[in-house]
Amino acid sequence: MTLSLARTLAPFPRLAVGLVAATLALSAALLSSPVGAESGASQRYIVVFDAVQLADGSYALGGDHALNHAHALSLVQAAGGSVLNDLTSQIGVMVVESPNTLFADVMRGNALVEEVGSDFGVKALPSLAEVEAYTFDDPAEIIQWDMIQIRTDEAHAFQEGDRAVDVGILDTGIDGNHLEFRDDILDPDSGTNVDCGRGRNSIIPLPTGPGLGNPDPCIDNQFHGTHVAGTVAMQQNDHGLVGVAPNVTLVPVKVCDASGFCYAHAAIDGITYAGDQQFDVINMSFFVDDDEFQESTEFKCMDDPTQRAFRQGVERAIQYARSRGVTPVAALGNSDEDLAHPESGNQCESVPQETSGVTGVAALGPRSQKASYSNYGTGATDVAAPGGAGANGDCVNTVPSAFPGNLYVCIQGTSMASPHAAGVAALIVSQFGTLGSDGDMKLSPTKVEAYLQNTAVDIGLPGYDECFGNGRIDALRAVTGDTSTLYDPSAPFCAEYDE
Repeated sequence: MTLSLARTLAPFPRLAVGLVAATLALSAALLSSPVGAESGASQRYIVVFDAVQLADGSYALGGDHALNHAHALSLVQAAGGSVLNDLTSQIGVMVVESPNTLFADVMRGNALVEEVGSDFGVKALPSLAEVEAYTFDDPAEIIQWDMIQIRTDEAHAFQEGDRAVDVGILDTGIDGNHLEFRDDILDPDSGTNVDCGRGRNSIIPLPTGPGLGNPDPCIDNQFHGTHVAGTVAMQQNDHGLVGVAPNVTLVPVKVCDASGFCYAHAAIDGITYAGDQQFDVINMSFFVDDDEFQESTEFKCMDDPTQRAFRQGVERAIQYARSRGVTPVAALGNSDEDLAHPESGNQCESVPQETSGVTGVAALGPRSQKASYSNYGTGATDVAAPGGAGANGDCVNTVPSAFPGNLYVCIQGTSMASPHAAGVAALIVSQFGTLGSDGDMKLSPTKVEAYLQNTAVDIGLPGYDECFGNGRIDALRAVTGDTSTLYDPSAPFCAEYDE
């Protein structure tokens, strides 16, 4: 969904050189003011340091990491902060906690610091109660219109995905015990295509606050991650449904907690971890962070210091991940907003969907019409994919997939569209990638994106358009490398969509 899960993204009611002496003197002057303006409760911060990106995609603090790292740590400590997550060697960012209400102001006074933002959360998901009524018990009766639309069955005759291809699901976790992910449902000791061992919990617990859920990445904090993962890679095991790339490996990276909040620190860490692990593809069906506690603001604006820090942190994490071979895919969101001309102004963007280097995915209904809720926009929409256009629970018009506890659910949103594109990207890596000596499949993000976009079926206005981008993804054309022009005149133009 982008229930952004983007509220995460399905449309639910509440659902992104060495230091000089002058710098040290300024730090000392600022710190002589009462570092003690303490609130009693600690606040989480994203600290973006001035850094130079190196040829390998990593960052060097102030141009010289060895020289400046210890000093950066001392600055944080002197300002009354404690480092929770040090990502400076990868992207020049630290996640810090401090009870000092002047922490951000003190840190911004240092030449080594580019920006500081308070880390708040975004309401990502509807509650389980909102979707339990939509579950169904007999998946054999479900027709996967979404897979028919992008021709996955035909594509599987050529490529079903390679277990050496890793797809990171940055979400609420995955129910690793769901039968849809098992190699053999009759053998309890059979394998699974969910790699729990490489999974990660990127959420740093708060001392107080709403429940964070189980830290185990193979226990879903909600249901969203399991549904997304199912669309990517439910196995062909004679049980239930089948995903786009049933034979690839799924890796759960937990960035959203049990209350449905996707914190900036967790998103940045999860994307960076994907780069560390060199995943082939990552799916991000959410928008990150906010500047008001427990309130959801879709767009992050450069004139706001906190929001600017969020954007910079995510941008660096995306570029680092890409430099390590990761193809990032994201849901565009469910506000029916023209992202090229948002009401909040062109200096504002939705993150990570509009971050440079991310493939943005719009949602389609069963007739290949633009889903009424789907965001769009020139430069933001790269491709379109099935997301559903109906009422949640209507399995004829919304997307069926796995739900924790060996159940299933039919829901809609750009969160549902994005994993279809991520799954096709995984098929592309499986088909055209090169198996390295380390047993990992490799294909550059640039080539993956070219295959994904150039094999799409043109719909709407001929050529690229704001609603459908380069067109509707097509698994068969993607795995056969068919880049010939194919126009589908049956799909409604953007202005003609309906539900």
